[in-house]
Amino acid sequence: MRHHLAWAVRSWLPPVGRREFWAVQLLVVAIAGGHSLLDLGWLRLSDAFVSPIPTTLFLIPVVYAALNFGLRGSVLTALWGALLTLPNLIWFHVVWHERLAEGWEIMIVVALAFFVGRRVDDEKRARHDAESREQARRVSEEKFRGVFDHVAEPILLGDRRGVIEEANVAAARLFGTTSAALHAKPLASLVGPDIADGEAIGVQDVRQLNVPGRPEPVWIEPIVIPFVDQIGETRLQVMLRDVTLRHVRQQELEDYARQVVAGREAERGRIARELHDGPVQSLVILWRTLDSIGDGDHGGAQAAIRDAQRTTRAIADELRRFSRDLRPSVLDDLGLRTALAAQVDMFGQRTGIAARFSSTGAEFRLSPEQELALLRIAQEALSNIDRHAEARIAAVRLRFWPDRARLTIADDGKGMPAEPPPSELRAAGKLGLIGMQERARLAGATLSIGPGRRAGTRVTVDVRR
Repeated sequence: MRHHLAWAVRSWLPPVGRREFWAVQLLVVAIAGGHSLLDLGWLRLSDAFVSPIPTTLFLIPVVYAALNFGLRGSVLTALWGALLTLPNLIWFHVVWHERLAEGWEIMIVVALAFFVGRRVDDEKRARHDAESREQARRVSEEKFRGVFDHVAEPILLGDRRGVIEEANVAAARLFGTTSAALHAKPLASLVGPDIADGEAIGVQDVRQLNVPGRPEPVWIEPIVIPFVDQIGETRLQVMLRDVTLRHVRQQELEDYARQVVAGREAERGRIARELHDGPVQSLVILWRTLDSIGDGDHGGAQAAIRDAQRTTRAIADELRRFSRDLRPSVLDDLGLRTALAAQVDMFGQRTGIAARFSSTGAEFRLSPEQELALLRIAQEALSNIDRHAEARIAAVRLRFWPDRARLTIADDGKGMPAEPPPSELRAAGKLGLIGMQERARLAGATLSIGPGRRAGTRVTVDVRR
């Protein structure tokens, strides 16, 4: 209550701190003084000319005060003029109709000061409200623009004709241009007619978007949101969620899953054939040998027993090889360094490629998943060297630091210029490299494939403890 009362009092206080206000009051004094001189007869003018002086001349400072200071300035100026005119009204006009006329003129000036000042105040308030709304609109627009431009998802705003009105920075980055260049372009030319026409409202399917200048297609998930603007027109907000990485990742996983299933079936077939051609045939021979011993041919019993022993050892060695291929026990028992050394040694014996293994640093045990992933990556890399590299030398190096380990597989073969993109690997059916990347990712490691220092290919895997 006190606050409102103080504000009301301050709003009616005269602007005594402004020079213009005192200049207006001096002008009122000058007009009142001139009127008094006329009434005293010091200035010889006709009564017809003298009579309207208060009304005419007082309006000048009153209107000026109204325009500059509002109602408080105009009313106070009019009342000040009326106060200065009061002596003339009492002492210099003895005829009642002259007093009545001059009093009426002063009342007109005060009334006019009130109406003009109030009108000026209303206009000032209206202008202030309009400026406040405009300022609020600008602030809101700047906030919207800031949020709009800093959103990570590309956003396009289209009008009812399907023409782009606004595009944020992410959208410009997606299409390889600027926001200004996207303005006034047909929305259908960028995202398709079904989105531009609003037919894709509520549909969030993944679709391919060919962007000029980008070698790989972009996969987007459009989100179309219709809204009504301030003038009642329907517009579209199109958010283009870039799901290229997710889509490519999903395709890689699907292709890798198909490869795993196919590889598993092929491995089962290979194991079945090798079991049939190896241990099963050996068991048949052992069975027949034992039958011959049981038939009573004791003269050749010792030789049959020795054959049975050799066959039994061969079966045991073959089954150990199968077990080692499926899950190397040396990895669990002796660690990654010994398992890799054994793998490199077997690779050299099997392929004839000069393979060597080296290790530096104080060895520490990684998690079982990480060690198995590094061993499988080494096996796949060596298999690729055997099948594709046409190499004479293969080198596997394991290096330990206190907080991480690095596995490097290099060869001197024909090599590759750089790590191919996943789409090219899928198109060429080279899913072994995708499998290596997937194993590294699941183990929390980083894998890079590229040319060696001098020739061939170099595969590097870094993993932290």
